Amino acid sequence: MIFKTRFFLIPILFIFTACNKDDDKVTESDRAEALLGQWKYEAIMSDKAIDIDGDGTVNIDLFNTQEIRQCLKDNLTFFTEMGSESGGSYSINENGLACDDQDPFSTIEEDNYRLEDNSIIKFDNRNEMRIIQLTKSRLEIETSDNLGGEDVVVTITYKKG
Repeated sequence: MIFKTRFFLIPILFIFTACNKDDDKVTESDRAEALLGQWKYEAIMSDKAIDIDGDGTVNIDLFNTQEIRQCLKDNLTFFTEMGSESGGSYSINENGLACDDQDPFSTIEEDNYRLEDNSIIKFDNRNEMRIIQLTKSRLEIETSDNLGGEDVVVTITYKKG
């Protein structure tokens, strides 16, 4: 009986070990396609401690603190394809927690983008984003910005949603 149980468990263990995190990896040549879709904020970090909300407390973690309003952290980011040579369309949409006079699920920012060298997302009107990591389910970028009167490098982590 013990032998039959072990014999039965071996194929099951093999199946679980055969599936690994490599399934989430994206090759550099597939980054343009992997970028497409809806992305939710997972983390927002600054390279310097800053005080955006003016409460006198400085933070580098802008997502898990009150530095950025919750209704902004709830926004969804979209990358859509326009054609192979013309780049794509980028938008940020309100999600369920709309800020100020915005309607829930409305578009609050739009731009066009191009993926250069499979590592830099260039926009017509906003600062470029440098890809640190891109998998099928996670996007991590760096961008230069001015927040709370400080020039900073912001690292944003998104999850596919």
